[in-house]
Amino acid sequence: MTPHPLTTLFTAGRADTAPLALRRGETITFGRFRDDVARAAGALAGCRRAALFCRDGYVFAVGLFGLLQAGSDILLPPNGQPGTLESLSDRFDRLVGDDLLEGLTDERAALAALPAEVPSLHFFTSGSTGLPRCVAKSLGMMERELLVLDKMEAPPSGAVLATVTHQHLYGLTFRILQPLAAGCPFAAETHELWETLLAALPPGATVVSSPAHLTRLGGIAPLPAAGRPCRVLSAGAPLSAAAAAESAVILGCLPTEIFGSTETGAVATRRQRRGGEAWSLLPGVEMRTAEDGRLSLRAPHIAGAGWLATNDRVAPLAGGFHFQGRADRVVKVEGKRIDLHEIEQALRRLPGVETAAVAVLPETPARLAAAVVPSRTGAAQLSRLGAFRFGRLLRRGLAETQEAAGMPRLWRFVAALPIGAMGKCRDADVLALFGEGA
Repeated sequence: MTPHPLTTLFTAGRADTAPLALRRGETITFGRFRDDVARAAGALAGCRRAALFCRDGYVFAVGLFGLLQAGSDILLPPNGQPGTLESLSDRFDRLVGDDLLEGLTDERAALAALPAEVPSLHFFTSGSTGLPRCVAKSLGMMERELLVLDKMEAPPSGAVLATVTHQHLYGLTFRILQPLAAGCPFAAETHELWETLLAALPPGATVVSSPAHLTRLGGIAPLPAAGRPCRVLSAGAPLSAAAAAESAVILGCLPTEIFGSTETGAVATRRQRRGGEAWSLLPGVEMRTAEDGRLSLRAPHIAGAGWLATNDRVAPLAGGFHFQGRADRVVKVEGKRIDLHEIEQALRRLPGVETAAVAVLPETPARLAAAVVPSRTGAAQLSRLGAFRFGRLLRRGLAETQEAAGMPRLWRFVAALPIGAMGKCRDADVLALFGEGA
């Protein structure tokens, strides 16, 4: 079924009794949603620039469409921390939050079709450096992305539950907008723990997740066939082959991984049946590469008519590519160009390492620091040898493929990498393990 246009969500026929959201044990209907949006639009009339931050997915959806109906520019902060909001305070005149519904009156605005090409939504990237920047999107771009996703696979037909926030583009697209367009309910709660999500999981559901959560399924018993989701999505960073396999065993289906960014939206997907599979471009997405492997993309849902250059390096294949890391993670150490992604990959190939992240310490001369999650074998070696000698053991393993400049000088051995809500381990998070500000 073709997704319903978001621009005419309230002007084309949809049954008032259709389920729209699951919230605190209640099923909210489309009729109630439309009424709440009309009252929100009335209350927000005249608001030209708003920051929208709601933990409750239903309140967020009401605020989003209420602000769009009011003609507002909408800023979507990546989190609700006071420092974050303060740093953005010159960009908005009003903060719309979880108390939105409590202050609504019976004054309702007439709901109209929404403009498609006005860049009303302002997102923030969550890149590896920890320096986010603002990216503007229009509702028409979001609609075109949903049409592309509809060709990828059948849209959700059951409820949509999530472990990721809707404040980022991935969460907004797959846990709020796609269910709205497909006519299936979404859960208002963002589940921090698998135990609460699985307890609330209805049959035939979609789970919108990320590597931050799919790498933490250990200890959960495999779900019975009747209780499995029909699909699991992951985005934010490539999922390890081990995590993909474990997800398939426990949740009952292989995750569909989404490749993209705040600037591009979704552009490619894959499922890892053996591990390391290539990414397949979504319908209508074109790609080309520069001499250094940097990827450029063009698609109907990407802003502008030309090519958008990215900092992703890929090895092109027919209809897709193998991801080879970020070009902006090539640094100079001791006068030599060092690829941090390559060092991380080399560490992960060592038998004592489950996963690793490498960053450059902000000092002169530059030194590399590595955060390492030991494998089961590595944990035993760490316990027997101690941190210093285990680090020396890893350095000897790296010496088989890396020059001296590419050797980490400082090590931290941790139970899990510091991964944010979108599944990315930023350089700033790694440096924080070494007491370095970012």
